[in-house]
Amino acid sequence: MSYNGWGRHENGDVAVDEILDAAGRAFAVHGVAKATMIDVCRYAGCSRATLYRYFDNRTMLHSAYVNRAALRIAERMGDATPATGPAPVVIAERILYGIRSVRNDPLLAVWFTPENMAVPIALSRDSEVLAALTAGFTDGLDGVPRGSEDTQRQGRWLLRSIVSLLAMPTDDPDEERFLVENYIVPALLAEPAGPADERTRT
Repeated sequence: MSYNGWGRHENGDVAVDEILDAAGRAFAVHGVAKATMIDVCRYAGCSRATLYRYFDNRTMLHSAYVNRAALRIAERMGDATPATGPAPVVIAERILYGIRSVRNDPLLAVWFTPENMAVPIALSRDSEVLAALTAGFTDGLDGVPRGSEDTQRQGRWLLRSIVSLLAMPTDDPDEERFLVENYIVPALLAEPAGPADERTRT
């Protein structure tokens, strides 16, 4: 196998994208949890030294792949869903779009099969993924709670809710829409209740 092509990558972002594309193929074939760094090298056509130059370990590779996928879905979301309207309606449409985007992409859907679920659960605390998801779903909407701590909490709730729906899909799309509109979105938009010790003093 020749690795000469990798010597011509002057732009590190291009190299990272090619590695992540190859990782996606390796995850789809071998499973997210079982694909090794050597498998990724084979699909990318690069040496192990090259791969480790960009990613120290599989956890970093997994995180980068998920972060890129989340950012791409968030970027497309604005064009694919309503840009204006009542915040609950817009956010519900964006959440449902995000879920469909994952299910319709075999390279992403494989992450939510039973044998691979441990990986997205482990990555659900990634701050970049949380920020990207929350910003994508709430961008441009008035009346949505803001603030770094609240944003992290919103992101954790949103990501866990989406992961649950992807891991345990309903057979009825109408039921899924009902769950999103009546349970996920209201919780996302609710004003923070404050720390428990403060609530007990009022």
